[in-house]
Amino acid sequence: MLELRNISFKRGNLDIGPINFSLHSGEILTICGKNGSGKTSTLLALNREIKPESGEIVINDKSLKTLKAQEISRYTGYVQQELPEPLGLNVRDIMEINGFTRKYDYNDLYNSMKTCGVENFMDRDYSTLSGGEKRMVMIAAVVYQNPEYIMLDEPSSFLDIDKINLLIKILKDLKSRGKGILLVLHDINLAYNISDSIILMKDGKIVSKGSRNVAVNIKNLETTYDAKFDSYMSPEGIRFFPVEFGASH
Repeated sequence: MLELRNISFKRGNLDIGPINFSLHSGEILTICGKNGSGKTSTLLALNREIKPESGEIVINDKSLKTLKAQEISRYTGYVQQELPEPLGLNVRDIMEINGFTRKYDYNDLYNSMKTCGVENFMDRDYSTLSGGEKRMVMIAAVVYQNPEYIMLDEPSSFLDIDKINLLIKILKDLKSRGKGILLVLHDINLAYNISDSIILMKDGKIVSKGSRNVAVNIKNLETTYDAKFDSYMSPEGIRFFPVEFGASH
């Protein structure tokens, strides 16, 4: 289990925390909220790019502070929102670098790429790919890395509809394999449809958390997004939509 125990920190002018939640194996947990609410910052703290001022991050009963980089790579994988632009590397290089803590396995590497629909890019210069292609390559790289917990920041960005459908299939497959998946998403309906648990954040604080049916309702959405909301039933299930922007009342 991956746990954030009462962590607090500052990023820019935003005070974030206290943040408490747990991610279990075989669970999809999604953080939603407006820009600047602390979603990405929380993932950066989990990835040791931001040091909490207080509290503790624990992975399988081990404090993150006591783990070495190679151990952390075996436990957690992270695909950031802003994709890197490594100079002079092809896609195979990206895949192999991401799997530096595991035994090299070409078949597994190729199958990870095939799962994400990027197997034909093996020898392509990474910088020549489109934004959506880069996103799927980085997701393939974290699949090949094979950590216990996977963090994806806005994984649907730059993706066409067919690739979003593929992403959902990949996430469900990873969940079935016992991976704990932590997402940051702007699309509340996508989050509601694919997540076991949801956290709504605003101004660095958690507005609500729990199972999707508990965390997400009209009142919590209006508080989180400062907009009036309504909902309707679709063939895919309940869908939420803003009916008026501005301060909710």
